[in-house]
Amino acid sequence: MPQPFKGDRRNITVRVQAVDAQKLQAFSDITGDSKSDVVARLVIDFLKTIDIDNISGQGALPIAKAS
Repeated sequence: MPQPFKGDRRNITVRVQAVDAQKLQAFSDITGDSKSDVVARLVIDFLKTIDIDNISGQGALPIAKAS
């Protein structure tokens, strides 16, 4: 059965300790979620906490916004 389209996505690869990979597999087996979907959610949640502009030194310009 084909997977539903989830938008434009890119493949990333990670290496974790064997014990963590086993725990991820067990979680995936229990929930029915793919390991890829579980890791993607974790990465996306982490990325939401990062302010790239602040890290890169590219802060917003002090321009008043129209209401």
